[in-house]
Amino acid sequence: MKLLPLLPLLMMPSLQAAPTLYIGTGSEQGIYYQMAKEFCRLAHDQDESTSCRPLATSGSLENLKRLKEDASDYAIVQSDWLYQANKGIGAFEGAPQPRLRSLFATHAEPFTLVVRADGDITSLEQLKLAPIDLGLKGSGTRKTALALMAQLGVKEQDLDLKSMANLPQALCSKQIDAFALVMGHPNRMVLDASKQCRITFLPIDGEVRDKLIKGRPYYQRSQIPARIYPANPKPIPTFAIAATLVSRVDVPEEQVYRLTKAMLSQQIQFNEQTYGYANLFHRARNKIGPVLMVPQHPGAARYFAELKAAGKL
Repeated sequence: MKLLPLLPLLMMPSLQAAPTLYIGTGSEQGIYYQMAKEFCRLAHDQDESTSCRPLATSGSLENLKRLKEDASDYAIVQSDWLYQANKGIGAFEGAPQPRLRSLFATHAEPFTLVVRADGDITSLEQLKLAPIDLGLKGSGTRKTALALMAQLGVKEQDLDLKSMANLPQALCSKQIDAFALVMGHPNRMVLDASKQCRITFLPIDGEVRDKLIKGRPYYQRSQIPARIYPANPKPIPTFAIAATLVSRVDVPEEQVYRLTKAMLSQQIQFNEQTYGYANLFHRARNKIGPVLMVPQHPGAARYFAELKAAGKL
């Protein structure tokens, strides 16, 4: 008889359990999905009451739409799309999303122009005369590539643009002379190309890069890391956008604080086999500040304030 009062309590764990938090990413084969999966693993290892999972989506645009409609509370978003959504410009003309808040930047995604090492293309200017694939029409990669080419006075109609189903094969069989990606490194597609033929990368620096970055805070100076692809012993200068973990201002501060702390407090154990690891923002100070295109969520800001007070920022 003494056990009866305990029955209601024994029936309540499912009600008391913390909900699983879903993070909008990209395809299950993509870097965003891998990054979110790894951050969620670290979060659960640090705090067993914290449960999060990556949610496969079509990418940044869908993630922003889901955040706006309250269909998701968290997502990884490219900094250029994030900036435009917050301001209500570009693809978001007249429909700003002022509720967006950042937790931290996860990794850099360098703009990458892949060419054959034995090919004729050695400079950006030569792309005007060559068959190249700069991404699908309307894609973020295409828009970024065209913004770069505009700095050289080259318009879209001046380019011989192709749309290839298999970029590594198309490059190595000389159907195209270059292809562009906006992606963290190492990258599966680039690794695949490097196995089929010798590849290298076009550097983007100097006045061209400076002019491109000016007035576009979502672009940062960056590089393609050295020694992660065969026969590429030196880093290649370029520019990058920052992939950013994003939420909304109405998501509870305590929840965001616990998630941020759980994700980052053991980041030294981040799996180095995760694609994009080479461009991960390892230091806390590189995850915040100018790299963030929307205000930081109070919950995340609280965690970074604790790091600063402890002399770890």
